[in-house]
Amino acid sequence: MVSEARFKKTEIGMLPYDWKVTNIKSVADKKQEHSFIDGDWIEAKYIENQGIRLIQTGNIGIGHFIDKESKKYISEKTFKELNCKEVKPGDILICRLASPIGRACIAPDLGTKAITAVDVVILKVDEKEYSREYINYYLNFGKTLQRMESLSSGSTRQRISRTNLGNVLIAIPPLSEQRKIAAILSSVDEAIEKTEAIIEQTEKVKKGLMQQLLTKGIGHTKFKKTEIGEIPEEWEVKTLGELLKLKGGFAFKSSDFVEKGDIPVLRISNIKNNYIDLSDAVYVTNEVANSLNEYLLRENDIVIAMSGATTGKIGRIEKKDIPVLLNQRVGLFKIYQESTLSNDFLYYFAQSKHFQSSVGLNAIGGAQPNISGKQIESVKIGLPSFEEQQQISLILSNIDKKLANEEQRLIQFQAIKKGLMQVLLTGKVRVKVDDEVVSS
Repeated sequence: MVSEARFKKTEIGMLPYDWKVTNIKSVADKKQEHSFIDGDWIEAKYIENQGIRLIQTGNIGIGHFIDKESKKYISEKTFKELNCKEVKPGDILICRLASPIGRACIAPDLGTKAITAVDVVILKVDEKEYSREYINYYLNFGKTLQRMESLSSGSTRQRISRTNLGNVLIAIPPLSEQRKIAAILSSVDEAIEKTEAIIEQTEKVKKGLMQQLLTKGIGHTKFKKTEIGEIPEEWEVKTLGELLKLKGGFAFKSSDFVEKGDIPVLRISNIKNNYIDLSDAVYVTNEVANSLNEYLLRENDIVIAMSGATTGKIGRIEKKDIPVLLNQRVGLFKIYQESTLSNDFLYYFAQSKHFQSSVGLNAIGGAQPNISGKQIESVKIGLPSFEEQQQISLILSNIDKKLANEEQRLIQFQAIKKGLMQVLLTGKVRVKVDDEVVSS
C-alpha cells in the first residue's frame, strides 16, 4: 500500500504523487485524423445486408465488444457520399447513451471496414503516452461512469455530449504502470471470458439434452407418431390439466407491502431464467400473512410468471427461500396426489422448447403478454414412466449443478475484478514494474 505521505489531493480524489490528472480528450492522438469524434448519422434508407459494418450502440459493452447476430452495413458508395469516419481495430469506442452512459470498448478486427453510430465517440489513443488498454479500463471504472452520468442530460433519453465527455477527468499513472495494471486486469478478464464460454457451452449441451431426453427418452428403440411429434411407444400423451392444477396467487394490495417485514412475497419480477431472485422482494408482516397459509410456498414448489416481461419464466423454491407467499399473476404448479408426474420432470419440461413455444404462441398481448391457467393446463406432454422421469431429471440436474458451479466461479471472478479496479485504478495498491515496486 502507498503511504499517506505519497498521496496528493486532486479534483478526483487522493492519488499517488507521481500520477497525473487529465481529461479524456487529452489522451487522443492529435497526429491522427478523427482522433476524438462522434460516429456517423446513418438513416435507415442507407442500411444494406453487406458491405461496410455499422457498429451500433448495442455493440458497446462495459469494457468489451458485443458482436450481435443482427448486423447492419452500408455500401462503399454511401461511405464516400456521407464522408463517414472509419473505425480502425484498436480504436476505443465510447457510447454516449445509457446504460451505462460512457461505457467503452476497444474495437476488434471485424474482418471488414467499419463505421459507428453518431452516439458513439471514436477515441484514438496517443500510445506514446498512454496505454490503450488502461484507458479502456479506466473509462469503465465505476467512478468514471458516475462522473459521466452526472454530466448527462435529456428529457426522454439521457446522453452525454461529446464536449462534456471529453472534459471528464481520469487518473494517469506512469506509462509502465498503466501497462502493468492493464495486464493484471486483462488476466482476470481472460478467466471471466473462459468461464462465460464454459457456461455458454454447458447451456447448449443442456438444451440439446433436454430436446433429446424429453422427446426420445432413454434407451428406446420403438417410437410412435403423436400430436406432439414422435415419442417412445411406452409413453403417454397427457395434458398438464390431467396431471396438475395451476394455482394463482393472492391479490395483495400495495398497502400490504412493507420494505422490511417478516415474509417475502414472490412477484413475477422475482422469477428469472429458471431461478428465483428475492434480493428486491417486498414483504408483509406476520399479521398480514397469518390468514394466507394456502398461499405459502413450500420447498421445491415450481412457479411460473403469467404476465409482464417475464411471462413464461420458471422458478423453483429453494430451501433458503422459504417461507414465501405467492402473489397474483404468479402460478403454482400443484401436482395431483394420484398423478404419475414427477416434480423434477415437470421442472425440466416447463423449461423445454415445446412448453415455452406453446405458452408463447398462446400468449395474449404484445409487450406485456398474459397467459392463463387454462392455457398452461392445455399444454400436452409426453409422459414416460415415473422411473424414467427420475432418470431423465437426474441427468439434467447434474448439468444444472455444473452450471451453478461455473456461475458461482463467474461471480467470484467478477468480484475480484471489481476489487482490483478499485485499488489499482486509484493507486491504493501499486504494482511491480520490471520486478521493482513503483512506490511503497
